[in-house]
Amino acid sequence: MQEILRPLTLQDYRFLIGVIRGPLNPARSLRERLEELEQEGAAERRDLLIQELEHEIRYLGSSDLAYIMRKAVNKEPGASFRLIIRDTARHLKVPLPNLGTEREMLALLAQDYATQQFGRLAPEQQQQVLEDLGVERDRAAAFLKKAAGVFAAPVLIEAFGLIVVQGLIKTVIFGLVTRVVGRQLATRFFAFIFSRVPWWASWISPAAWTVSLGWAAFDLQGPARRKTIPIVLYLGLCAVRDR
Repeated sequence: MQEILRPLTLQDYRFLIGVIRGPLNPARSLRERLEELEQEGAAERRDLLIQELEHEIRYLGSSDLAYIMRKAVNKEPGASFRLIIRDTARHLKVPLPNLGTEREMLALLAQDYATQQFGRLAPEQQQQVLEDLGVERDRAAAFLKKAAGVFAAPVLIEAFGLIVVQGLIKTVIFGLVTRVVGRQLATRFFAFIFSRVPWWASWISPAAWTVSLGWAAFDLQGPARRKTIPIVLYLGLCAVRDR
C-alpha cells in the first residue's frame, strides 16, 4: 500500500486526511505529519506520513475486535489493503478479479464503477454528461443509439478517447465522494486537488451532481465504509490520473 501512497501530492494527502478525520478521530498526528512534510519536504517526513496513513486506512477496514485480536497474537493488525479493495468492490457491486497489483485493481475498480453508473443513467442524462465532457451533441447521440445501453471503458475510449473517459471517471467519483463527505468539504478539496494537472480540475461540472443523485439511497452499512469507500475510489482515481 505504501507504494500507492508515496507518489501522491500534498493535496492528495490532505484530502485523505480530511476523509479520515471525524468527531471521534481528529487525525491530529496525521495533520502534524503533513505540516512537517509541507515545511521540510524531506523524504523521511513523507515516509512517516505514509506509514501513519497506511495504519489508519487499514484500521478503518478492520473491525475493532479483529484488529485487537491480530495485535494480541503479534500479527500485523488491520485489514490488508487488497482485502479492503475487494470489499469495496463487492459493496459497490463491481466484479473485480483478484489479479494484478493493488494499483491496477484500484484503477480497474474506478473505471468499471464509473462506466457502471453511467450506464444506469437515463438516456437524456447520458447525453448531457457526454456533452459536459466535451463531446459534440450529434456524436454523443449517435454513440448512445449504437451502444443501446451497453457500455464499457474500452468502447468509450475507442469512441471518444482516453481524456473523455478519464473525465467521466472523475465526474462519477466526485459525485460519490460528495455524497459521503458532504458538498462543502468535497468542493473545498477537489477545487485544488488536481493542481498538478490543471485539466482535471476543469471538469467539476453540474454533471457530477447529476451522476451522484442515486447515491442518496445508497446504504453504507456502518461508519467505516463511509470512509473506506471514498478513500479506495479516490486512490483509484489517482491511479487512473497518474497512469
